[in-house]
Amino acid sequence: MNPLLLMDVVRFELRRSWTLGRTAIWIILVMFPIALMTVLRFTVTVRDVETWGIMLYFLIPEVVCLLGLLLWATPAISTEVEGQTWIYLAMRRSGRNLVLLGKYLTAVLWSFSAAFVSASACAIIMGPAGGFRLWGVMCILSLLSCFAHASLYVLIGTLFFRRTMVTAVFYTMAIEYGLSLVPAVANKLTINYRLRGLMAQWMDWEDARSAAENVFGSEPVSTHLWVLGLISVGLLAVATLRLVRAELPTQQEG
Repeated sequence: MNPLLLMDVVRFELRRSWTLGRTAIWIILVMFPIALMTVLRFTVTVRDVETWGIMLYFLIPEVVCLLGLLLWATPAISTEVEGQTWIYLAMRRSGRNLVLLGKYLTAVLWSFSAAFVSASACAIIMGPAGGFRLWGVMCILSLLSCFAHASLYVLIGTLFFRRTMVTAVFYTMAIEYGLSLVPAVANKLTINYRLRGLMAQWMDWEDARSAAENVFGSEPVSTHLWVLGLISVGLLAVATLRLVRAELPTQQEG
Protein backbone atom coordinates (compact mmCIF):
# COMPACT_ATOMS: atom_id res chain seq x y z
CA MET A 1 0.00 0.00 0.00
CA ASN A 2 1.34 3.38 -1.03
CA PRO A 3 1.75 5.68 2.03
CA LEU A 4 1.38 8.74 -0.19
CA LEU A 5 -2.02 7.57 -1.39
CA LEU A 6 -3.01 6.90 2.22
CA MET A 7 -2.04 10.43 3.21
CA ASP A 8 -4.06 11.74 0.27
CA VAL A 9 -7.10 9.93 1.62
CA VAL A 10 -6.51 11.38 5.08
CA ARG A 11 -6.15 14.91 3.71
CA PHE A 12 -9.30 14.49 1.64
CA GLU A 13 -11.27 13.19 4.62
CA LEU A 14 -10.02 16.00 6.83
CA ARG A 15 -11.06 18.62 4.29
CA ARG A 16 -14.45 16.95 3.88
CA SER A 17 -14.88 16.87 7.67
CA TRP A 18 -14.62 20.66 8.00
CA THR A 19 -18.35 21.21 7.97
CA LEU A 20 -20.37 23.42 10.28
CA GLY A 21 -22.05 20.46 11.94
CA ARG A 22 -18.89 18.48 12.64
CA THR A 23 -17.03 21.55 13.83
CA ALA A 24 -19.86 22.26 16.26
CA ILE A 25 -19.66 18.67 17.54
CA TRP A 26 -15.89 19.04 18.00
CA ILE A 27 -16.38 22.22 20.01
CA ILE A 28 -19.00 20.56 22.20
CA LEU A 29 -16.66 17.64 22.89
CA VAL A 30 -13.91 20.07 23.88
CA MET A 31 -16.09 22.29 26.04
CA PHE A 32 -17.95 19.61 28.00
CA PRO A 33 -15.01 18.56 30.24
CA ILE A 34 -13.83 22.17 30.51
CA ALA A 35 -17.22 23.37 31.74
CA LEU A 36 -17.58 20.52 34.22
CA MET A 37 -14.05 20.86 35.60
CA THR A 38 -14.54 24.62 35.96
CA VAL A 39 -17.65 24.09 38.05
CA LEU A 40 -15.90 21.48 40.20
CA ARG A 41 -12.83 23.66 40.62
CA PHE A 42 -14.77 26.51 42.17
CA THR A 43 -17.52 24.62 44.00
CA VAL A 44 -15.82 21.50 45.40
CA THR A 45 -12.73 21.40 47.58
CA VAL A 46 -10.45 18.80 46.01
CA ARG A 47 -6.81 18.73 47.04
CA ASP A 48 -5.54 15.24 46.13
CA VAL A 49 -4.33 14.55 42.61
CA GLU A 50 -5.96 11.10 42.57
CA THR A 51 -9.47 12.55 42.65
CA TRP A 52 -8.67 15.09 39.93
CA GLY A 53 -6.99 12.41 37.87
CA ILE A 54 -9.90 9.95 38.03
CA MET A 55 -12.40 12.66 37.10
CA LEU A 56 -10.22 13.87 34.24
CA TYR A 57 -9.65 10.34 32.98
CA PHE A 58 -13.37 9.59 32.93
CA LEU A 59 -14.16 12.84 31.11
CA ILE A 60 -11.46 12.77 28.43
CA PRO A 61 -9.98 9.34 27.48
CA GLU A 62 -13.29 7.61 28.20
CA VAL A 63 -15.97 10.17 27.26
CA VAL A 64 -14.48 12.66 24.78
CA CYS A 65 -12.43 10.09 22.87
CA LEU A 66 -15.18 7.48 22.70
CA LEU A 67 -17.91 9.94 21.70
CA GLY A 68 -15.68 11.39 19.01
CA LEU A 69 -14.78 7.98 17.64
CA LEU A 70 -18.40 6.84 17.71
CA LEU A 71 -19.21 9.75 15.40
CA TRP A 72 -16.16 9.53 13.11
CA ALA A 73 -14.92 5.92 13.11
CA THR A 74 -18.08 3.83 13.39
CA PRO A 75 -19.87 5.06 10.21
CA ALA A 76 -16.66 5.11 8.15
CA ILE A 77 -17.90 2.55 5.62
CA SER A 78 -21.66 2.92 5.95
CA THR A 79 -21.46 6.58 4.88
CA GLU A 80 -19.77 5.56 1.62
CA VAL A 81 -22.37 2.87 1.02
CA GLU A 82 -25.24 5.23 1.70
CA GLY A 83 -23.63 7.91 -0.47
CA GLN A 84 -23.38 5.41 -3.36
CA THR A 85 -19.62 6.05 -3.67
CA TRP A 86 -18.44 2.68 -2.36
CA ILE A 87 -18.74 0.87 -5.68
CA TYR A 88 -16.30 3.33 -7.30
CA LEU A 89 -13.83 3.15 -4.41
CA ALA A 90 -13.87 -0.65 -4.35
CA MET A 91 -12.99 -0.88 -8.04
CA ARG A 92 -9.66 0.89 -7.53
CA ARG A 93 -6.54 -1.06 -6.63
CA SER A 94 -6.32 -1.28 -2.82
CA GLY A 95 -9.22 1.14 -2.75
CA ARG A 96 -11.02 -0.59 0.08
CA ASN A 97 -7.99 -0.73 2.37
CA LEU A 98 -7.03 2.86 1.60
CA VAL A 99 -10.49 4.14 2.45
CA LEU A 100 -10.64 2.11 5.65
CA LEU A 101 -7.20 3.12 6.94
CA GLY A 102 -7.62 6.72 5.81
CA LYS A 103 -10.90 7.07 7.65
CA TYR A 104 -9.38 5.31 10.67
CA LEU A 105 -6.53 7.81 10.89
CA THR A 106 -8.90 10.72 10.30
CA ALA A 107 -11.10 9.59 13.18
CA VAL A 108 -8.05 9.30 15.43
CA LEU A 109 -6.84 12.79 14.50
CA TRP A 110 -10.24 14.41 15.00
CA SER A 111 -10.91 12.73 18.35
CA PHE A 112 -7.42 13.16 19.75
CA SER A 113 -7.31 16.83 18.80
CA ALA A 114 -10.49 17.40 20.84
CA ALA A 115 -9.07 15.40 23.76
CA PHE A 116 -5.73 17.24 23.65
CA VAL A 117 -7.28 20.71 23.64
CA SER A 118 -9.71 19.75 26.38
CA ALA A 119 -7.02 18.14 28.56
CA SER A 120 -4.76 21.18 28.18
CA ALA A 121 -7.52 23.59 29.18
CA CYS A 122 -8.53 21.40 32.14
CA ALA A 123 -4.90 21.25 33.31
CA ILE A 124 -4.81 25.06 33.38
CA ILE A 125 -8.09 25.16 35.30
CA MET A 126 -6.85 22.64 37.88
CA GLY A 127 -3.59 24.52 38.35
CA PRO A 128 -1.12 23.03 40.86
CA ALA A 129 -3.75 20.48 41.95
CA GLY A 130 -3.20 18.59 38.70
CA GLY A 131 0.28 19.39 37.54
CA PHE A 132 2.19 18.82 34.33
CA ARG A 133 2.54 15.10 34.97
CA LEU A 134 -1.20 14.49 35.06
CA TRP A 135 -1.65 16.50 31.86
CA GLY A 136 1.01 14.44 30.07
CA VAL A 137 -0.47 11.15 31.24
CA MET A 138 -3.96 12.17 30.10
CA CYS A 139 -2.68 13.17 26.66
CA ILE A 140 -0.89 9.84 26.20
CA LEU A 141 -3.89 7.87 27.46
CA SER A 142 -6.16 9.81 25.10
CA LEU A 143 -3.93 8.94 22.15
CA LEU A 144 -3.84 5.26 23.10
CA SER A 145 -7.60 5.30 23.63
CA CYS A 146 -8.15 6.80 20.18
CA PHE A 147 -6.00 4.24 18.38
CA ALA A 148 -7.46 1.24 20.22
CA HIS A 149 -11.12 2.26 20.25
CA ALA A 150 -11.00 3.49 16.64
CA SER A 151 -9.91 0.03 15.48
CA LEU A 152 -12.77 -1.47 17.50
CA TYR A 153 -15.40 0.86 16.04
CA VAL A 154 -14.06 0.46 12.51
CA LEU A 155 -14.38 -3.31 12.90
CA ILE A 156 -17.95 -2.93 14.14
CA GLY A 157 -18.64 -0.75 11.11
CA THR A 158 -17.40 -3.46 8.74
CA LEU A 159 -19.33 -6.24 10.49
CA PHE A 160 -22.66 -4.45 10.78
CA PHE A 161 -23.61 -2.37 7.76
CA ARG A 162 -27.00 -1.54 9.25
CA ARG A 163 -27.65 -0.16 12.73
CA THR A 164 -23.92 0.35 13.06
CA MET A 165 -24.17 3.16 15.59
CA VAL A 166 -26.65 1.27 17.77
CA THR A 167 -24.34 -1.76 17.88
CA ALA A 168 -21.31 0.37 18.74
CA VAL A 169 -23.14 2.21 21.53
CA PHE A 170 -24.44 -1.05 23.00
CA TYR A 171 -20.96 -2.59 22.94
CA THR A 172 -19.45 0.48 24.57
CA MET A 173 -21.97 0.60 27.41
CA ALA A 174 -22.04 -3.15 28.03
CA ILE A 175 -18.35 -4.02 27.60
CA GLU A 176 -16.12 -0.96 27.91
CA TYR A 177 -18.15 0.68 30.69
CA GLY A 178 -19.74 -2.37 32.27
CA LEU A 179 -17.53 -5.42 31.92
CA SER A 180 -14.30 -3.44 32.43
CA LEU A 181 -15.35 -2.77 36.05
CA VAL A 182 -16.34 -6.37 36.84
CA PRO A 183 -13.73 -8.26 38.91
CA ALA A 184 -13.28 -11.15 36.48
CA VAL A 185 -10.80 -12.38 33.90
CA ALA A 186 -12.94 -11.02 31.07
CA ASN A 187 -12.50 -7.40 32.15
CA LYS A 188 -8.77 -7.66 31.39
CA LEU A 189 -9.64 -7.98 27.71
CA THR A 190 -11.26 -4.54 27.64
CA ILE A 191 -9.46 -1.40 26.50
CA ASN A 192 -10.52 0.78 29.42
CA TYR A 193 -9.08 -1.69 31.94
CA ARG A 194 -5.67 -1.34 30.29
CA LEU A 195 -5.91 2.44 30.16
CA ARG A 196 -6.79 2.68 33.84
CA GLY A 197 -3.88 0.38 34.66
CA LEU A 198 -1.48 2.64 32.77
CA MET A 199 -2.84 5.70 34.56
CA ALA A 200 -2.30 4.14 37.98
CA GLN A 201 1.20 2.98 37.03
CA TRP A 202 2.37 6.25 35.50
CA MET A 203 0.90 8.32 38.35
CA ASP A 204 2.32 5.96 41.03
CA TRP A 205 -1.06 5.40 42.67
CA GLU A 206 -0.05 2.32 44.62
CA ASP A 207 -2.76 2.78 47.27
CA ALA A 208 -5.48 2.97 44.63
CA ARG A 209 -4.15 -0.12 42.88
CA SER A 210 -4.09 -2.07 46.15
CA ALA A 211 -7.60 -0.98 47.13
CA ALA A 212 -9.20 -1.57 43.70
CA GLU A 213 -7.05 -4.05 41.78
CA ASN A 214 -9.97 -5.10 39.57
CA VAL A 215 -10.27 -1.48 38.38
CA PHE A 216 -6.63 -0.41 38.05
CA GLY A 217 -4.97 -3.79 37.58
CA SER A 218 -1.66 -5.09 38.86
CA GLU A 219 0.19 -5.80 35.60
CA PRO A 220 3.31 -3.86 34.58
CA VAL A 221 3.25 -1.04 32.03
CA SER A 222 4.74 -3.23 29.31
CA THR A 223 1.85 -5.71 29.57
CA HIS A 224 -0.77 -3.00 29.21
CA LEU A 225 1.01 -1.49 26.20
CA TRP A 226 1.47 -4.84 24.49
CA VAL A 227 -2.19 -5.73 24.94
CA LEU A 228 -3.34 -2.33 23.63
CA GLY A 229 -1.02 -2.66 20.65
CA LEU A 230 -2.26 -6.15 19.85
CA ILE A 231 -5.87 -5.01 20.17
CA SER A 232 -5.34 -2.04 17.85
CA VAL A 233 -3.40 -3.92 15.17
CA GLY A 234 -5.43 -7.11 15.46
CA LEU A 235 -8.87 -5.50 15.22
CA LEU A 236 -7.75 -3.27 12.35
CA ALA A 237 -6.33 -6.28 10.50
CA VAL A 238 -9.58 -8.21 10.96
CA ALA A 239 -11.56 -5.20 9.74
CA THR A 240 -9.35 -4.93 6.66
CA LEU A 241 -9.69 -8.64 5.89
CA ARG A 242 -13.43 -8.48 6.38
CA LEU A 243 -13.75 -5.49 4.07
CA VAL A 244 -11.67 -7.09 1.33
CA ARG A 245 -13.86 -10.18 1.23
CA ALA A 246 -17.23 -8.60 1.98
CA GLU A 247 -19.86 -7.83 -0.61
CA LEU A 248 -21.29 -4.57 0.64
CA PRO A 249 -24.86 -3.71 -0.30
CA THR A 250 -25.43 -0.71 -2.51
CA GLN A 251 -28.16 1.85 -2.00
CA GLN A 252 -30.21 0.22 -4.75
CA GLU A 253 -29.89 -3.18 -3.06
CA GLY A 254 -30.94 -1.81 0.35
